[in-house]
Amino acid sequence: MTSPRDRAPIRRFLAARVDEGWMAGAAWWVEGPRGPIDHGAVGWAARAPRPVALEETTPFDLASLTKPLCTALLLVLLEGEDRIDPTRPVAEWLDELGGSWVGRASLLDLGSHTARLEAWRPLYLGASDAPGYLAQIAGTRPAVPVGQTLYSDLGYLLLGLVLERATGRGLDRLFLERVARPLGLVRLGFAGRGGSFTDAAATERGNAHEKVLAGRAGAGHRFRTEVLRGEVHDGNAHGLGGVAGHAGLFGTVADVAAVGRETLHPGAIPLVPSARRRLLVARSACGARTVGYVTAAHSRAARGILPDSAPGHTGFTGTSLWLDPGAGMQFILLTNRVHPEVGARDFHRVRRAFHRLALGMAVGADSAPPLQ
Repeated sequence: MTSPRDRAPIRRFLAARVDEGWMAGAAWWVEGPRGPIDHGAVGWAARAPRPVALEETTPFDLASLTKPLCTALLLVLLEGEDRIDPTRPVAEWLDELGGSWVGRASLLDLGSHTARLEAWRPLYLGASDAPGYLAQIAGTRPAVPVGQTLYSDLGYLLLGLVLERATGRGLDRLFLERVARPLGLVRLGFAGRGGSFTDAAATERGNAHEKVLAGRAGAGHRFRTEVLRGEVHDGNAHGLGGVAGHAGLFGTVADVAAVGRETLHPGAIPLVPSARRRLLVARSACGARTVGYVTAAHSRAARGILPDSAPGHTGFTGTSLWLDPGAGMQFILLTNRVHPEVGARDFHRVRRAFHRLALGMAVGADSAPPLQ
């Protein structure tokens, strides 16, 4: 563990970004093969409707970190136990897709974003349950040609439903039993419709951003208007009760680090070598995607800073996790950059500067880099 003086660079950097309005608050964790190097929190869990200071124990809406930390991880765990074959088409579990082109995509295609599904659509405008969501997805057309990669929330939404069908367990219960409980994590899980994460870092005031994205199609929909705190920000996940394969997971920075550590050095959960390779090694021919993660070479958050093959992921609310398996390092930045509204500035600038500074600290440097 570094001394308080050595820890100052990241704290100063993120505190300055809070003062500049890039985010309301931030928590971070930098870890090497011998253990944590630096961690902490600055800023505000909420600015509205009243100020609440952010603590290191404050949970965050992890947004799309749900994909690698929950859905992809559960998929490879079940594969390692021969309970699911991810090379098989999705229609084998979701028979509602049996007559659709979507149903022919394999679970690996969904997991590595090569299933040709569109990135997003507001499914909640036309349905409020899984059957309704599936009917809409079945009616879509391929968004890109065969062989191309397109990041898709819809693919991971389908993967979450597959895991539920394959196990007979809700995704929230499955994650608790297979990941959170074995690792002893009490502040990492799905908020759902309960109140277990009411102390979470606040996100947007309602769903103003998605309302704009929905356009005229959303004219008659009753979008949320209150400040969201302990309730999933993503509209499609909210429509499913806050539990979905693409979003809905909440957690503290320490608990996120525990899952990252387990992925790098399995011990408490049965993550066999082939399962780890699924998570950590790119599957697609271009080297862009593993099952669950994107490689640093293909992400503006880490390109040119971390090794090209290093897997990581970002979340819309302002979260990110990056792993460097070769060096045994992980870099976590959790923010509520969408509170109280979604800003127009490129948040990858903050992520890139954080990764430069965190990597520098890990190898002994401590000068704060400029935003780029």
